[in-house]
Amino acid sequence: MPRFLTDTRKPPTNPQPLLVIGAGLPRTATSSLQAALEKLNYDPCLHMAQIIPHAKRQELLINASLEKDTAKRQKQLHELVDGYAAVCDMPAVFFLSDLMDMYPDAKVILSVRPDAEIWARSCADSLGFFFTRRFYWIGFLWKTDRLWYRLNMRILEWCSERFGEGDIFSASFGGRYNEAVREVVKEKGGVVLEFRAEDGWGPLCGFLGREVPGGLFPRVNEKRTFAVIRWVLVLKGLVSWVLLGGLVWFGCKYMLGLFV
Repeated sequence: MPRFLTDTRKPPTNPQPLLVIGAGLPRTATSSLQAALEKLNYDPCLHMAQIIPHAKRQELLINASLEKDTAKRQKQLHELVDGYAAVCDMPAVFFLSDLMDMYPDAKVILSVRPDAEIWARSCADSLGFFFTRRFYWIGFLWKTDRLWYRLNMRILEWCSERFGEGDIFSASFGGRYNEAVREVVKEKGGVVLEFRAEDGWGPLCGFLGREVPGGLFPRVNEKRTFAVIRWVLVLKGLVSWVLLGGLVWFGCKYMLGLFV
């Protein structure tokens, strides 16, 4: 099964501080960055692919995004990220300021795409379905699917609250978000690496103070993965509704038979 549908990784048990915050938006090669960081021994790295398959983690992420009390929110974040050496994708997007306060020595990497318009189209093509009511109703019988839809609605709410932006699949939103990351890092007195996967190992290793490893920079193509995920979830959801309908039909038939 592809990433985002299943996760066989066990949560970390060894205490270690968070060392790297990958603050780039989804579809900016965050999965490639995760693979690269883990190859550089920032292992394990928490990514949305390790959150979506787990209802408890999704609930924790949603609840933390709604929590207004800083101390309570950061306690929830500790529960989510403690033990990880790095984090990227939505956990970092939601909570960059908190994570920098919680882990002041962590280095921030802002992954970006060379063309903002191409990034926006890629996001819409890959992720747009998971923001629709069709996805909600197809996956309604599965808790992880319901929570994934709720998390996506929370993303829309957060973007509206934070940026006054209703369309997250737009180049303008991507630009405003990236500028906000720069401002937060500057405000905290940190330094951010703006990284493109096309840049390869050099800038990343230079920023992190690591030697360039052997082999090519990882290239994880999630566009194909999301296409597979979509069809798997649609098929799973439709089969579940058919089975439920069959059980209801047989149950009604049995009950009617008792009164005949």
